[in-house]
Amino acid sequence: MGCWLIPYASLLSVLFVCSTVTAQYQYGSHVSSSRWISSTTRRPYTQDTYGYYYRQPYRCRESNLQYDCIFYDVSIGPYAQQPVHFGYDDVALNRQKNITFKNSTLRRLPESLLSAFREVEVLDLTDLQIDTIEERALSNGYHLRQLYMGFNNIRYLPSSSFFYMQSLSELVLDRNQLTSLPEGIFLRTPNLSALSIANNKLERIEDETFKLNHALQHLRLSGNKLTHIDLSLIAGLFYGNVSTNQLTTLAIPPAVVQLDASHNRINQVTGAINDQLEELRLEHNNLTDTAWLLNYPNLVDLDLSYNELEKLTHDHFAKMQRLERLYLSNNRLTILNLKSAPIQTLQILDLAHNHLLYVESNQNQFEVLKQLYLDHNSIVTLKISAGNALETLTLSHNDWDCKNLRALLPNVSHRLESDDNDVNCKPDYQLEHNLCCKESDGPYLDRLIQYIHLTSSAEKLQRAERRCSPTDAISSVQGLFTYMSYVGSGVQLNPRLQAEINELQSEIRNLTSVQTQQEQLLHGLQTEIDDNLRRYRVTKDPLVPHSQNLHKVIAHLKSRQAFKLQESSNRQSEAERKQQEVETLEQENVRLQNELTDKTAKQNQIKQETTLKRNKVKQLEAKKNRNPDTRRITK
Repeated sequence: MGCWLIPYASLLSVLFVCSTVTAQYQYGSHVSSSRWISSTTRRPYTQDTYGYYYRQPYRCRESNLQYDCIFYDVSIGPYAQQPVHFGYDDVALNRQKNITFKNSTLRRLPESLLSAFREVEVLDLTDLQIDTIEERALSNGYHLRQLYMGFNNIRYLPSSSFFYMQSLSELVLDRNQLTSLPEGIFLRTPNLSALSIANNKLERIEDETFKLNHALQHLRLSGNKLTHIDLSLIAGLFYGNVSTNQLTTLAIPPAVVQLDASHNRINQVTGAINDQLEELRLEHNNLTDTAWLLNYPNLVDLDLSYNELEKLTHDHFAKMQRLERLYLSNNRLTILNLKSAPIQTLQILDLAHNHLLYVESNQNQFEVLKQLYLDHNSIVTLKISAGNALETLTLSHNDWDCKNLRALLPNVSHRLESDDNDVNCKPDYQLEHNLCCKESDGPYLDRLIQYIHLTSSAEKLQRAERRCSPTDAISSVQGLFTYMSYVGSGVQLNPRLQAEINELQSEIRNLTSVQTQQEQLLHGLQTEIDDNLRRYRVTKDPLVPHSQNLHKVIAHLKSRQAFKLQESSNRQSEAERKQQEVETLEQENVRLQNELTDKTAKQNQIKQETTLKRNKVKQLEAKKNRNPDTRRITK
């Protein structure tokens, strides 16, 4: 009886386990067994009604407060080798609205995902290594409101990708490999309000791209290679970010409130009057003018640092009634004129790293500020009364007059930054209260005489080296020809002289052409030097030739190279040290291996000896058993 029960009991247990696993697989029950996880990862094949084999469908394994469907361990290759199925065959059971993936790789986004889950409103496909999107992969996203596809490898979007997404309001495509957007890709997304395609490789945004996206309010295109985008065509834009691109012109939208166009090559700003713009970032560009500021009277935060501005006057700020922060550091400012009527709302003014010399006319503006940065200029004198509102002030690295500095410090010394100090002073200068200054009766006259002396010395050096200016030579020849034409208009010239004149004219044209080419080349080199100065944060000296500034850049790069070489040397030493450790461990390993081999051989020898002795014992026992007398005695 017991022999019959055992097989039946085993069979029943097997059937019970199989049925339990099947139920858990179908209804998504949580199973902690490692055997169950490994079996689901392999995903066995099943045959459909047409005779095709496909992997068993991926189904939701978990949910949380944010997502009611979380897929785990989904793996889809880049090519359509086998059909991929999601959810249940009965679409009515796939009612989840917020879907995401974990521990998954989708090299290809299949059509079957949204074919099964047609009520999805939030779909998170972030960081799934997606390369390809099937032509109709998103065609069933009628109810999709939020689609996140950032941190993938998408190089191309089908033109019909969002064609059926009437409800789409938020789309994120950051950190992909997109180089362009298909024409009309957003024409059927009227509710799109937030779009982010940052850190891709986009080169142009055509003017028709957002033609029908009247709801678009947030646009982020930073970190691309854009050379063209007309933001003014997006009438309802509230926030825009086109920083770190290659734009040369910025067209400001009519209703934007926050706009970041920093780290571009912008030299022209256009746009209609916008009284809603509050924050504008244009640092690290090529701006030379600020007249366009008149169109934006309600600016609160304006950053124009790291540009090419040389002059700043009150006329361009006359309409501003809300400006609080103005950043102008690292420009080429030589003129600052805010004397007419100070901007009463202005709290922070950063003028560091410019070429300012005379700023006393801005006293009224300076005294209403809370933070004023004047370090790294050429300022000689400054007047600030004791009743100023300053909380922070920097004055180091200027050309102070000692008498003026002594009169100024009692009013501002408690406002100075603790680390705002001069260390080494030039000859004829002295250190007072950690600031370098020079004693002189006429400070500005003294600086002017010094500048003239430096200029004269440079001219004498050029004459001593017999440098010839091609411009002077061409001008002289042209003047001679004009004079001859004027004087000899009624006189018959000698044919030989006329031939020489014609030859000179031809030479003039050739020299003019060569001069133009050389000037263009020189201008390009100077621009490149200026770009490198800004790029490597090297302070430019305007009183010296570009070649000397280039030497400063080269010296900076050499110091960086020396640092890198030293760092490489240190890492090489560390690598050699680790290599030595590895070799030592390998030798120790070899020694231990040899020792193990010896002990193994000795163990085998002992086993052989033991076997021989056991055989001998057995032989003796057999001999003993064959002798009856001996067997009787041993009992």
